[in-house]
Amino acid sequence: MLVFYTLLIEEESDKAKFEKIYTLYRKKMWYSANSVLNDSHLAEDAVHNAFIGIAKNMKRIEDADSQKTLSYVITAAKNAAIDILRKSKGIQETDIDELYDVSDKESSSFYKAFEAEDFITKTLAAMPAVYRDVLYLLIVEQMTEKEIAELLGRKPGTVHQQVRRGRMILKEELMKGAKVNGNK
Repeated sequence: MLVFYTLLIEEESDKAKFEKIYTLYRKKMWYSANSVLNDSHLAEDAVHNAFIGIAKNMKRIEDADSQKTLSYVITAAKNAAIDILRKSKGIQETDIDELYDVSDKESSSFYKAFEAEDFITKTLAAMPAVYRDVLYLLIVEQMTEKEIAELLGRKPGTVHQQVRRGRMILKEELMKGAKVNGNK
């Protein structure tokens, strides 16, 4: 597969950099995609799609062995996985007790926590990629807005606005979800 990806890259230095990225991060990318999809075959597809995008954007990556690059490739894999979820639309629901050994006493609070996390995940997945990416890098990867701007090749002011708008979208959707569930 590596040969296929390197065919998408023109410069030899970028090919060597890509090979290093592929070797260092493909397993982490798969785990990241699989955490979203819970399907090893679809996770492979997501990683494949992410690597195609990475190969096309090799000029933006300075150092293959850096925290920035790790964040970038993990984000690419998660976004590719979310795109696959969106395309499939019909996500099968599984009884939560089958996945976790939960007593009846703990079950109610567990369901509520799981539903909240699931709602937030779905809300983020439905967001436009521009907002989802910056929020992921800010919240999960704990990058600063300046680091995100450098990583994504955007102006700091642009990233600041995207974070602000992304948070507003997230807040609005969470408020709608709370009203639907009877909370104010």
